[in-house]
Amino acid sequence: MNGIKQIFQKEMARIFRDKKMVFSVFILPVAIMIGILMVTGTFQRRMLSNIEGHTPIVYVENEPESFQQFREAAEIKVKPVKEGEVEKVKEKILKGDVDLLLSFPENMDHKIAEYQTGDEIPEILPYYNPGEDYSKEAFDTVGGTLLETYRQVLLGQRVGNLEQIEIFKVDRESEAIQIKDEDKVNGKVLGMMLPYFITILLFAGAMGLGVDMITGEKERGTMASLLVTPVKRSSIVLGKVFALMALTGISSVIYVAAMVACMPIMAKTMGGNIGDGFKISMDVKQIIMLGALLIALSFLYSTLIALVSVFAKSMKEASSYIMPMYMLILVIGLSTMFSFGNTPESSYWIPVYNSSVVLKEILTQEVTILHYVITLLMTFGMGVILTGVIVKAFESEKVMAS
Repeated sequence: MNGIKQIFQKEMARIFRDKKMVFSVFILPVAIMIGILMVTGTFQRRMLSNIEGHTPIVYVENEPESFQQFREAAEIKVKPVKEGEVEKVKEKILKGDVDLLLSFPENMDHKIAEYQTGDEIPEILPYYNPGEDYSKEAFDTVGGTLLETYRQVLLGQRVGNLEQIEIFKVDRESEAIQIKDEDKVNGKVLGMMLPYFITILLFAGAMGLGVDMITGEKERGTMASLLVTPVKRSSIVLGKVFALMALTGISSVIYVAAMVACMPIMAKTMGGNIGDGFKISMDVKQIIMLGALLIALSFLYSTLIALVSVFAKSMKEASSYIMPMYMLILVIGLSTMFSFGNTPESSYWIPVYNSSVVLKEILTQEVTILHYVITLLMTFGMGVILTGVIVKAFESEKVMAS
């Protein structure tokens, strides 16, 4: 135990005495992540504001008098298409110079007025470019909402009172119909984003520290000196793994606290309404479950990084081996970020993936004790197995001499 404590204290002191290391490990990663999200959200908000503030360029072919009166009342400006210029307007839509072309059938007002059952129904063709944001917005507003309102006006003129043909209506907007748990709603916001960021930031932190702790010492020659000391090799392994686990755990607490504190700000930056009334509320049970799982994840990631670092001959080689693992962690995080519905039972037996799923379920208050225990034991169990492999590798002169 003295050997483990000695190595643990040595590694902790080495990190915390280096101010640059403290900044790069605990502050820089989360600052970069939050900065990227806020900058991305700002650009997204500006883009949406720009689209909404754009006056659509709309051309109309064979505009009926009824539509002209209707759109003028709605203060919508359009340009008439001259004879033989329809194809030119379509080319301008393709280039992004025109947003929308509304093509009405000839004599539409007459066809509507003289309509008899069985006659061909007049069809309006809204031409737009789905690859252009302005064009798509014009299609949604002018070609969609405006034309639907216009259709309702004409229908009212034909049948008189529209309430005669409206059998029922559905209220989809009133808050009175929303039977919701505020804590669960806020938890879902956290549950979608937080597990992903925790997973990748935890692994990134362990990666930066772990490679230097083991491969870095081998490369600098200090590992050889450490191995000839009276300290047992198993104590060296456990001391380094526990130090890496502690540092990764501390970083996870900092990351979670920073992400939770900044999430309402980031939501408002992205122009959403998530930040309005957004509150974090977790009971003692959730906090304990979240804390224990973060410790288990820190242990597993530390042993994964340490295992690769033991077998690598240089820091460059170790980084090249770890990078595919990092990409896999990214994919796993993304898969849980956009997952919906019930999670298959088999998912809780898959290391790393099960942790991301359970982290999400803890925040959304949907986790079961059975799934949590399975995930926790699997995560700790994998860490213990990997620690045993690392100890065996440390005892091999062939591995350590490389």
